[in-house]
Amino acid sequence: MGSRITDGMVQRTALADVMRARLRLARVQEQAASGLRINRPSDDAVGYRMAGTVRSALRGGEQLLRNHGRAETRIARADAALSETLGVLQRARELALQGANGAPSQNAETRRILAEEVAGLHADLLSQANASNAGEHVFAGHANDVAPFVASGGFANGSPAPTVAFVGDSNEIEIEIDSGTRVATSLDGRRVFQGDANGDGLVDGGRVDLFDTLAGLWTALDTNDGAATAAELDRIDTAMAQIHAERTRLAGSSQRIEGARDGVRDRAVALQSQLSQLQDADTVEVFSELVSRETALQASLQAAARVIQPSLLDFLG
Repeated sequence: MGSRITDGMVQRTALADVMRARLRLARVQEQAASGLRINRPSDDAVGYRMAGTVRSALRGGEQLLRNHGRAETRIARADAALSETLGVLQRARELALQGANGAPSQNAETRRILAEEVAGLHADLLSQANASNAGEHVFAGHANDVAPFVASGGFANGSPAPTVAFVGDSNEIEIEIDSGTRVATSLDGRRVFQGDANGDGLVDGGRVDLFDTLAGLWTALDTNDGAATAAELDRIDTAMAQIHAERTRLAGSSQRIEGARDGVRDRAVALQSQLSQLQDADTVEVFSELVSRETALQASLQAAARVIQPSLLDFLG
């Protein structure tokens, strides 16, 4: 015995067709509004996962670019401090030349005046060694919340010059600039300003302690010792070469960051293109389908109306 098709079954089928047509139209309308072919996993499960992977890679690149910005800020602050330090040393050299020339009897008072300026340069040097950026001392390593250099004593006629101790951390701060690639964004303050690269508390060969160098110049001038003043010139020259070498280190880090930035940006362009190919909707195709889906919905509505309306009339009649 065959199944009987009732009016209710026909009406439910017609309404279901209308709902399906509306859902298909809504999906295309969403694509037209978002410009995306894939808006959820059900649109294309494989494509959705692949697009997520690409977006994750893009976010990683954005983080690397932020790292580059932070690294360059730190490096720029350290380089500015070293530039100021060179200015201090250059002025100290000029004072040493003045103090080394002339007869002692003619220069005793002059040398005392020069010594006073050297004392000021020593304070300037200490200030640069304790330079900070956004609350972080740039030559303090990981212990950058505290000034890395502490002076004891002061400059007074006939008294020993002050001493300076390093209380920071000798480890340089590194930051990731590319996948698996890190670069130092700070310098070991003990090596830079005290000539101690291995942390044994001793000045390495071919290096000098900048604070001791200025203290020695002050003592030579304060005691009116022209020969000792002249002898400090070599130490000052070594100090300047030492700072130039550290600035070269910073320049090398900056170049590595610039190279990494270029690579990250190039990859971002390629990833963005890949993401576009994966998820972007074809505008012409979408709007063509939009017209088609709207037409299909209208047809479904008209068909449903023809099925439902007679039944209502029969009921009313």
